[in-house]
Amino acid sequence: MNKYGKLSLLMVGICIILSFFINENIKYPGIFLLVFGVLSLSGVIFAILSKKWTNIVLGISLNSITFVFLFFLLLAMNIGEA
Repeated sequence: MNKYGKLSLLMVGICIILSFFINENIKYPGIFLLVFGVLSLSGVIFAILSKKWTNIVLGISLNSITFVFLFFLLLAMNIGEA
């Protein structure tokens, strides 16, 4: 695993750690979604730059899954407020 593969997995870890700070009292949930989007997109780019099939598949799938899961989490929090 090269440095880009490690950076791709690091982006997934950062997204998971940041997800622990989401609660119902945040005023601007869009900021979290923007940060998760940027981290996931950079994780996918790092996975593609690694040029190894295992890193590409693992990086793209994990970054996409975390982004979709956290998007639905924020969506459910906003629906619950209404």
